[in-house]
Amino acid sequence: MISEQSLQYDLGTIEEATTNFSSENKIGEGGFGNSFMWSKIAVKRLSKGSGQGLLEFKNEVLLLAKLQHRNLVRLLGFCLNAEEKILIYEYVANHSLDFFLFG
Repeated sequence: MISEQSLQYDLGTIEEATTNFSSENKIGEGGFGNSFMWSKIAVKRLSKGSGQGLLEFKNEVLLLAKLQHRNLVRLLGFCLNAEEKILIYEYVANHSLDFFLFG
């Protein structure tokens, strides 16, 4: 059984893993925020102006945690701390999602 608490990480742990969201660890930038890599994980830090509210974020976390498919990266965790909304995924090297979807 997957619960919110079993997937939640504190902000300090994520900051340490990404060297405080260092540009050296940045692997991407999109409409909802920036992505960072550390070891075998990808950390997506949602921008404060993304427009995604707390309820939408929590629903996304619970939905993604339950989804498991060989063509989808796995959600490993999240962080919700004051203004910060962060998603932690498994890292897929050398390819974007477009590559896996459209070849």
